[in-house]
This record gives sequence, C-alpha cells and structure tokens, in this order.
Amino acid sequence: MKKRKAKTNRRSTEALEYQVNIAFDPRDKIYVARVPELDQCHTHGGTPEEALANAKEAIELWLETAQDQGIAIPEPVSRRQFSGKFVLRTSSNLHATLAQEAAQHGKSLNEMAVELIQRGLKAG
Repeated sequence: MKKRKAKTNRRSTEALEYQVNIAFDPRDKIYVARVPELDQCHTHGGTPEEALANAKEAIELWLETAQDQGIAIPEPVSRRQFSGKFVLRTSSNLHATLAQEAAQHGKSLNEMAVELIQRGLKAG
C-alpha cells in the first residue's frame, strides 16, 4: 500500500509541472481546463479553481494510463532547457521580405525576426 501512495505522491507533484490553460465557455457556462502538453487531456469545472483541481486529477490519471499502456510521457516544458536558438525554414520570398524589412529598420535579420515573433505572441 505504501508503494502505491509514494507513486501517487510523485505523480501528484509531477502533475503540478504541466501547464494548464483555463478558459470560460459561455455556451456551456463552465470553465474548461486543457493541458496542451498531454494529448487529449482536458476537463472542466464550475469555477476556475474547480477546473484547475480537476485538471490536476486528469493529469495524474493521464500519466498513470500512459505508464500502464507504455505510452511515451512527454517531459513538462517547465523542466526543459532551451538554448535560445532554433532553425526556422521558410520560403525564399518570405526570407527576402524579412531581410528587406530588417534593413529598412537598421536591424539584423535575427533582431527583426525576434521582434516580429514577440509582437505576434503578445497579439495572440
């Protein structure tokens, strides 16, 4: 019995590391909680707090099911290390347009791309 509890406590702690997005659904008048890192892991509640509590339980159940069925469990984004570099493939036309835009603003291609990505993320 203690072994099961230790396993559950570990899963409970791990569940807190996954991102949970909560949004109000006006049609159903509920708060929907989604865990983007875990495929099809979502739940809901009558309040944001209830949706979050239900999400924690849903994550624990998702992790338990994945482990039982041999499904790969993704590492939470919160644990990953990021270098700040990534490769972006685009069309030659977009590359040229971005380079022209950067030159017009006296910026490097990299500075311009970072600025545009940041703007897009804030707007989204």
